[in-house]
Amino acid sequence: MSDSRGTAPSISSSTDRVRLALGSLALVVLLAATWVVAGIALQGAGVGVVSAGRTAFAALGLLAVATLARGRSLRTAPRYVGWQLAILAVTGVAGYTMLSTLAIARAGPTIPSLVLALTPVAVLLLESALARIRVHPLVLAATLVAITGAVLYIVPRIDGAAEADVVGGVLAALGAMLSMSVYGLLFAHVNRGHSGAITPRILPIFALGSVPLLVWAVIEVSLGGTIEPVSIAVLALLGLGIYVPAYLVQHRIILTAGPSYAALLGLAVPPLVGIASVLLGLAAPPEALQVFGIALTIVGMLVVIRMRFRRVDVNAESSQD
Repeated sequence: MSDSRGTAPSISSSTDRVRLALGSLALVVLLAATWVVAGIALQGAGVGVVSAGRTAFAALGLLAVATLARGRSLRTAPRYVGWQLAILAVTGVAGYTMLSTLAIARAGPTIPSLVLALTPVAVLLLESALARIRVHPLVLAATLVAITGAVLYIVPRIDGAAEADVVGGVLAALGAMLSMSVYGLLFAHVNRGHSGAITPRILPIFALGSVPLLVWAVIEVSLGGTIEPVSIAVLALLGLGIYVPAYLVQHRIILTAGPSYAALLGLAVPPLVGIASVLLGLAAPPEALQVFGIALTIVGMLVVIRMRFRRVDVNAESSQD
């Protein structure tokens, strides 16, 4: 048997469980905020500029955090091997951003959202196959329930999809899903056992991944794209104030609870954005089917979270024997 079981993420105490629960809630809120703020930025800048700007500002923010951490003599992590860094930067930053943006441009936001909603089960199955660990039937079932809820929430929002390039959009969305799945699994693998500062582990990834996005932005502007000054301020807020903490929390969760758990949390983002839009008067209240979908997503996520904590309790008991 390989040592993959020994390197699987674990949560060792009740304090860790509370930290994970709070981190999970914070991540969902932060990811939802990115949707809202990115939408504002897109009103005054092109897709390429927004994609590059939020990533570049996030990289600058991570650099500032890493500099401050080094000043406090926090332990720095070893460097990535060249091929590891290249794959992580392409799959987690440049590739995912470009493919997801292309999917939305071709087919609108709704259909790609349906495809990307399958990410948790894809990551769960790949994670289990690579670690040679059997997926608990209840975890798989609860993940599928949560995905079903997300689909039920998204489907009523489909409008005019038949006029879009559905095939191209679906293919791009599948590429984005695969890209992010590979990223989460590879990041968890190459950083297994790491318990120090998370910033030095993600700063090189986002710095390198920003390069092709910046090239994209330059090409977009050179072809006549415009950038309003207010959009730069919004992008600074998005990258420094939202994406930096979101990335730090997200990657810590990947290492402590696993990439499939982190992917599952993303299912709560669309309903939260929808609810916030209703409260802000930006959208109509959800239909009955959407409310049912939100309930399914919450139930499925709670079951998976409970199974995660139950596994921790079992491991703790067995370690005391």
